[in-house]
Amino acid sequence: MRAAILPLAAALMAAPLPAQTLTPELAYREAVAARQSGDAQRAVDLLGPLVAADPANADAQVQLGYALLALDRTDDAERAFQSALAAAPGYADAHIGQARIAQRRGDRAAALRALSPVGRDNADAEALRAQLRAPGEAYLWSLDIDGGYSFVEDPQPDWREGSLQIRRQANGRTGLHGRAEIARRFGNSDVYAELGLDHRLSDRARIYLTLGGTPGADFRPRYQIGAGGSVRISDGGDATALTLDARQAEFAGGDVQTLAPGIEQYFAGGRLWLTARWIHLFDETGRHQSGYLVRADGQATDRLRLFAGLSDAPDTSEGLVIDTRSFFGGVSFDVSSTTTLRLSLAHEDRDTGADRTQIGLGLGLRF
Repeated sequence: MRAAILPLAAALMAAPLPAQTLTPELAYREAVAARQSGDAQRAVDLLGPLVAADPANADAQVQLGYALLALDRTDDAERAFQSALAAAPGYADAHIGQARIAQRRGDRAAALRALSPVGRDNADAEALRAQLRAPGEAYLWSLDIDGGYSFVEDPQPDWREGSLQIRRQANGRTGLHGRAEIARRFGNSDVYAELGLDHRLSDRARIYLTLGGTPGADFRPRYQIGAGGSVRISDGGDATALTLDARQAEFAGGDVQTLAPGIEQYFAGGRLWLTARWIHLFDETGRHQSGYLVRADGQATDRLRLFAGLSDAPDTSEGLVIDTRSFFGGVSFDVSSTTTLRLSLAHEDRDTGADRTQIGLGLGLRF
């Protein structure tokens, strides 16, 4: 009998006490311990009566917020963090909690705004800022090297091309880039050079401007001016952005203008997005032609991105306007936080009959 009683007594002593039998201080301590050990529901059960009795208890509200977040109750967690900040506006952990909610919803800009009141000496906030940075944003410089080889149907010889682009983030809003491209087609080689500027007007809008040209051009533009931008019209993991690209170029055969409005739609918390562009081109005779491009990108893992698409639109890669239908796809893999490898494959059906298949390789470096 005694042997049976002893294990029962031990079990009763080890069992957590009901929330109503604990003092507020003991309930808070046990809730923190429960949350840290992974028992988020126990923490919520203990903290609920505390914040009901004292909504201005900022510590209890923050702990409740993180426990609710662990249970994927993001709306309830957000209200808890808001209550904590109403009582203690400078509470860093509450700001970090709000940022984590925005991150989970796929709204990177809102997450960074939530972190703005938290000092750089807060290790948790700095770690989260690093997670939220866009690729390359943490580095002042980026270098991209790309090359391609195209198998072209007879009687044309195969095409070869390569490019090098270097970009510097001048400040938090403005970036500058220089780009050089060399291409060999039809037995001739052209070298195109370009300078560009991009500027973030706000968390929702950005613009860019490019200016380039080709000395002694055979098939690349003698000069080209480009401008455009994007504006996000909805936030979150299913954000929507409108885009616009406009170009004025002079080729050996005459002037060509291009106008391409588009849309980007995000899904699955921002890990999948679709891009569509309606391409309008006015050739050297002033004739209007139009077409489209559709592309899908998917973040398969944190390091691996896949993309594929198709287009049916006028093209100027031969130095004159030619209707072209193309199918393309590829993969981008982050070897490390500073190095990215790219592989792509494309096939084009051209109205000139010289269809081509291109293999592309690329390397991106950030420093």
